[in-house]
Amino acid sequence: MKALLPILLVATLIFPAMKMRGSDRTADDLIAKMLDSQNTRGAVIRAKLTVEDDKSDQKSSAQIRIRIRRDPGMTRMLFQVLWPDAHKGEAICIERTNRGVAGGFIFQPPDKITPLTAANIGRAYLDSDLSIEDLADEFWHWPSQKITGEESIRGDACKIVESRPTGGATGTYSLVRSWISPEKLLPLRMEKFGRDDRLAKRFTVQKTTRHEGVWAPMTTFVQTVGKTRLTTLELSRGERDVEIPPEEFSPERIRKP
Repeated sequence: MKALLPILLVATLIFPAMKMRGSDRTADDLIAKMLDSQNTRGAVIRAKLTVEDDKSDQKSSAQIRIRIRRDPGMTRMLFQVLWPDAHKGEAICIERTNRGVAGGFIFQPPDKITPLTAANIGRAYLDSDLSIEDLADEFWHWPSQKITGEESIRGDACKIVESRPTGGATGTYSLVRSWISPEKLLPLRMEKFGRDDRLAKRFTVQKTTRHEGVWAPMTTFVQTVGKTRLTTLELSRGERDVEIPPEEFSPERIRKP
């Protein structure tokens, strides 16, 4: 099996490196090396999404298939539920450029198509701590990237990078703080701050693996500040550098069982 990718970082690790104006050059170089190390023309991934609530003792799980295709200037990502039956076939298709989300849609079986817009991109994904915006992460390409410190995460020396969007951005977050390991070229922790500048979510990479010289996170925890539940993303299997036909991302193809 070829090098693996996590569901959470799929969106952030498949875009080619680019020069970010107005940023710290050292931060730019670190992000560029990270993106370049994970660059791939396409991928197929299986992942398990689990949501547990300590307060209510409720637990839910879903198996997700992710397909990715990258063309010059455009990347397509398709997240589709395989089980449970209550959500089987539900899909989110995201079209991304280095400037942000360019289009996409939400599919609800048997044939409901809802365009992806600024109004619904903040919607929770499968009632988890992940939003559609989290799946479509674009903060590595925000115009301001700066290294603000250093800290070790379970023995891995990390650079702390702060990413900020443009002043007119309409997304959910005003700041993303990432702990990046220069050795593994991976973010091992992330904190996302809301438009009110308060901490909103924490992302913690709990387990990593190395395959064919590329490090990848296998298990990631996601927590929303103030809530008692925990969202866990576990990679089950995947393959990089594969060719996914463009028709696989069409509503007509997704409607088929």
